[in-house]
Amino acid sequence: MFGIGLSELVLVVIVALIALGPEKLPAVARALGKAYSEFRKAGEEVKKSFMEAARAEQKDGKPEAPVSGQADKE
Repeated sequence: MFGIGLSELVLVVIVALIALGPEKLPAVARALGKAYSEFRKAGEEVKKSFMEAARAEQKDGKPEAPVSGQADKE
């Protein structure tokens, strides 16, 4: 899990307990868990999108045409 061992994890929990207090720690842990879950979901959706685009490209045998036109130069 992120390359941290049990001793480092215990240290993080102790520091969190001291900093947040036992009342707020469960709510913060819950919020972090939800954020992590949403982050993983978004990553999986991006991966799925790329895989679908790659399959479509292989199926057609040619890449999509690039956007034509010139960008405004300032």
